[in-house]
Amino acid sequence: MREPPLEEAAEIIGEQQRRGLIHRTPLLRSESLSRLQGGEVYLKLEALQKTGSFKIRGAYFAMYKYIQEGYRKFVTASAGNHAQGVAYAAQLHGVKATVVMPSTTPWLKVKKTKDYGAEVVLYGESYYEAEKKAVELVAPDAKFLHAYNDLYVIAGQGTIGIEILEDLRDVDVVVVPIGGGGLISGIAYAVKRARPNAKIYGVQASGAPSVYRSLREGRIVTLESVDTIADGIAVKRPGELTMSFIERYVDDVVLVDDNEIADAIYLLAERTRVIAEGAGAASVAALMTGKVKTEGRKAVAVVSGGNIDATTLVRVLNKAMARQRRIVKFVGEVPDRPGMLAAAASVLAKHGVNIIDVYHERYDPHQRPNYVELVFVTEIPGDLDLGAVLKDLEAKGFKFDAR
Repeated sequence: MREPPLEEAAEIIGEQQRRGLIHRTPLLRSESLSRLQGGEVYLKLEALQKTGSFKIRGAYFAMYKYIQEGYRKFVTASAGNHAQGVAYAAQLHGVKATVVMPSTTPWLKVKKTKDYGAEVVLYGESYYEAEKKAVELVAPDAKFLHAYNDLYVIAGQGTIGIEILEDLRDVDVVVVPIGGGGLISGIAYAVKRARPNAKIYGVQASGAPSVYRSLREGRIVTLESVDTIADGIAVKRPGELTMSFIERYVDDVVLVDDNEIADAIYLLAERTRVIAEGAGAASVAALMTGKVKTEGRKAVAVVSGGNIDATTLVRVLNKAMARQRRIVKFVGEVPDRPGMLAAAASVLAKHGVNIIDVYHERYDPHQRPNYVELVFVTEIPGDLDLGAVLKDLEAKGFKFDAR
């Protein structure tokens, strides 16, 4: 197996970092995750990278190498972040880029890719279909720049591993999101080369477990479909090259579901003030759920990207707050007469509960005549005793459940 030119990638990307065109992202200790896990947990914040994800590293270095071979036009496929990386890298290199993106790609990622100057073609329902279309568009004078199955791309992503080691030389565990495998291939290669005993764990969404299944079935698996909020890692099939790196350097791959990813996005936003997309938060979800153990060890979770549009972020945060009982629905049956809504609301107000929505259900055929189902959607103070609220409602003659 050919080795990625890691040192050259570090030199080329380091030069752009000194010029301020690519960021050397921070490695920050997370007190919340450290307390939760019992070890020392750090976050490698590629969500703060140029273009909002790690992808600029691999795209810039690979493009640099292929320009040396005479290419001035590049075609690629991407679920979003690689698209922006290629578009920005093409802008820096002064070359042309065409990007095929799935038709389901969030609007923000499409717009940002166009803003960096690339031509965008929307095609297919996933990266797999977009990639096939991109290959069809490659002219003889253009280079197809794969999102992950490319040695130069892997080398560029591996510079993250070098930076982790520079900032935390005695790291024990590194947790990395996996889509097609380019990011974890580069990081695992860089870290294992310097610290062979360090553990490298990959994380995939349970709705897109291509690498997870490939490892367990002993063959490269192509998924029929993918379904996850983590669109950045919604890849149907890993690359042959990346699988060879994963098999050699990665200790295990775990799965997290979308609710666990939503909880991780919420924790990162509330505790660290970092906005992560679903793919970027997957590594943190693996730690929060204990699927990767870090007790007594120094661990790094790679937060790989922060390109999440505002509407998706609002939905995800609301879902996470509901799961953590920060948003609660009080549902009860009350007499359908004036004053009942105000009477029930006054009980909630007494406990500091903020009502954010309220509605009635009058048309349920199972409802008693002259009664109405009343639903309060509320924000709950963190230490509120819901049992006490329900008891007070009952004392006023109301029977409510908290959901």
